[in-house]
Amino acid sequence: MNRFRNLKRFVAAALLVAASAVAASAQVQTIEGKVTLKQADGTEVPVQGATVEIFRTDVTQKLGSVKTDKSGKYVRVGLPLIGTYTILVSAPGATPNFQTGVRVAQRNTYDFSLTPGDGRVLKLEELNKLAASTAGAPPADTEEAKKQAAAMAAERERIEKENARAAELNVKLPDILKAGNDAFMAKNYDLAVAKYNEGIAADPEQSVFPRNKSVALTNRATPKYNAAVKAKDEAGKEAARSDLKAAVEAAEKAVANFRANKAKSGGAAGAAAPAGKSNEELGYLADRYEAYRLAFLTLTPVDNDAAAKAIGEYVEMETDAAKKNKAQALLGEALFNAGKVDESVAKFREILAANPNNVEAMRGLGISLAAKGAEDPEMLPEAIKSLEQFVAKSPDTDTRKQEAAMMVEELKGTIKELANKPQPTQPQRGNQRRRP
Repeated sequence: MNRFRNLKRFVAAALLVAASAVAASAQVQTIEGKVTLKQADGTEVPVQGATVEIFRTDVTQKLGSVKTDKSGKYVRVGLPLIGTYTILVSAPGATPNFQTGVRVAQRNTYDFSLTPGDGRVLKLEELNKLAASTAGAPPADTEEAKKQAAAMAAERERIEKENARAAELNVKLPDILKAGNDAFMAKNYDLAVAKYNEGIAADPEQSVFPRNKSVALTNRATPKYNAAVKAKDEAGKEAARSDLKAAVEAAEKAVANFRANKAKSGGAAGAAAPAGKSNEELGYLADRYEAYRLAFLTLTPVDNDAAAKAIGEYVEMETDAAKKNKAQALLGEALFNAGKVDESVAKFREILAANPNNVEAMRGLGISLAAKGAEDPEMLPEAIKSLEQFVAKSPDTDTRKQEAAMMVEELKGTIKELANKPQPTQPQRGNQRRRP
């Protein structure tokens, strides 16, 4: 009997040791699974490069992210066994998906089926807000619960419709873009603009369609304006200006959409591009700058404050010295047109200090100083000097030379007139008798 009791104690001790060993060796677990994308025909294809983020929610801890391989599979090892997790999955061209309340001690394989979408990255904060909004829900049989259930059903329906629309656009938009680009390359700008307008109508949040529309409009307007000038056709010039005004508006929309979409995906507008890659935002800013430049050359009415801001943003980001120098002169002109004459004078002086041969800055400084000379005649000699330099150094093909030369003569006449103008007499001082 004693031996039997000793044997039971021995077995129990052995079991305890074994249990402790198992517990010690099984404190971590692995999560794995597969990510697929649902096609229009209902089939599922593996998603390579999908991002799988894992958060431990019982202690608020981000445990990093992994990418799916070419077969759509992901593996994350070393997760504490006792935790509660949330998994967020996102991929380019797909609507994000998630799984909450994950306990790896109970199950460690989680597959995700994505639907076509905008490729946005779902944030844990969004899920937390949703959970907070549904916390403390009333009993299911109350009117309030029915209202909440109806609201949730409506929200699900809205999301499903958005996903269906995203799937349709993923097929439709590339065809529209290709048709517009093909027309643009064939210099059929009317058709190109029509196609880009079709893309804007289908998805107003896209940035590529308004950007391409702006470029197509400037390409259509330029020869139209030049031909109208040659033929002295005022109606033709106005038609070209209408195109350029629309080009500026489209370019502004393109930049705004690009920045909004970049912010949604977690990027920051104006951030430096990765090494070896072009800065996509700079391309948008350059196209907008070009639309404003042509608008200024053709005297197209635009919002001058918006122009100064847009050109300034381009100057700030441009790294090519020659392009930057040229754009700075237009920035000075934009500041002048916006009524910021002191700022335009400072900008043109800054340009000439760095590059004394910049003829655009010579002209701009002369005109800006001439404007200030209306109130301060002491500015007029410097204005004349700057305009004379422009006339001397600008090419003979520049039609503005004659205008600048005429302004010089007018300013000289103003100075001469001021010099010959009788000065007001001053009362004599000294021994003057005071009246009682």
